[in-house]
Amino acid sequence: MKKLAGGLFLFYILITTFFVIYLYITPDCLTCYSSDKAITIKTPIFVNVNLSPSNVQTRTQIKFLYRTNKIYIPKKNSSVLCELKIGTIPLKKVRISILESNKVWVSGKFIGIKLMTDGILVIGYSYVSNGSNSTSRVPAKEAGIQIGDKIVYVNGLKVKDCNQLFKIINSSGGKSLVFVIKRGQTYKQFKVKPLLSNEGVYKIGLWVRDGTSGIGTVTFVDTERKVFGALGHGISDIDTGILLDVKEGQIYSAEIVDIRKNDKSEIGEVVGKINENCVVGDVIINTPYGIYGKIIQSGFWDSLQSMEIARLQDIHVGSAYIFSEVSGNIEKFEIKIERILPLYRNSTKAFVIRITDKRLLQLTSGIVQGMSGSPIIQDNKLVGAITHVFLQEPERGYGVFIDNMLNITKYIK
Repeated sequence: MKKLAGGLFLFYILITTFFVIYLYITPDCLTCYSSDKAITIKTPIFVNVNLSPSNVQTRTQIKFLYRTNKIYIPKKNSSVLCELKIGTIPLKKVRISILESNKVWVSGKFIGIKLMTDGILVIGYSYVSNGSNSTSRVPAKEAGIQIGDKIVYVNGLKVKDCNQLFKIINSSGGKSLVFVIKRGQTYKQFKVKPLLSNEGVYKIGLWVRDGTSGIGTVTFVDTERKVFGALGHGISDIDTGILLDVKEGQIYSAEIVDIRKNDKSEIGEVVGKINENCVVGDVIINTPYGIYGKIIQSGFWDSLQSMEIARLQDIHVGSAYIFSEVSGNIEKFEIKIERILPLYRNSTKAFVIRITDKRLLQLTSGIVQGMSGSPIIQDNKLVGAITHVFLQEPERGYGVFIDNMLNITKYIK
């Protein structure tokens, strides 16, 4: 009896593990194109697929332990919702986004990036010393403000930048100020009493930041909508690791001054000079999959080439190449896609690449900062973008699937 119970328990564990993995690797969203005839979803034999709208035509074939659900693409819909069920028990919803075009203009251009945050980000504490009574305190921390909070209002006034915040605090005369901060998705209110410092300035003991800047790479441009996608990963605060909320931002043309190669002690970088007189576009959103916005510079994509977008099932281990401007011009450089990581398909580390191009290795010694967003091409299709580098093996790194980047563009109006 114990053996039977043990066997049943093991079977339950295996089935549960199978379903957890299956549901995790099944994407929340799939992309297809209006020119496609159908898209296929495979499910275990006891999992049914219910579609909305219900008049979408399907064809199901059962092979061994799997169902192959062929879903014919409706021409009049922008999306189809698939609900995976066991009987009447819902398991997961998968949305199929139907795009009009299956091509974008592939970039590889370096750009300068400047962002202003929506709210002033608290990045650290600093003791405020007052020599008259030999005290060192952090008034903001005592009031309840935490690292990672975003200061939005002070005494009912919207705070735009750090300089404005400093002026408000210093002009308080030591009277309590009412701070409204954003913590996660909730707003909180705190009363903070500034302390007169040894320098004769009122302070509350915070290190704060209102923006960031740097060099990155544009991955693609949708020329019909003038929408761009860049970096392949989000811009986070260097001290707190928090993804920055963008109030406003621009991308600029950039002049590459130097390429600092990777070495044993640190990752290299593209050293660039941002041309603030040449605005290329406006940044609208900063997401885990990169920054997105609108191109405003006429002719930005004139030197780029149109390319078909790869579907997830098109991507495979093997030879590929990237576009990058590290040599001074946008050029092809050979790479290899070494591993595809199905469990991480919705992350910015969805597959592993290796730089194999000898010339690129001579120029950079691998992937350097600034190359994030470099488009990855396989079989003449855009499959994704470089996102991260292996710290101990800089010729290797990670990529994000282009599906995840393109899905963000639907939020750009």
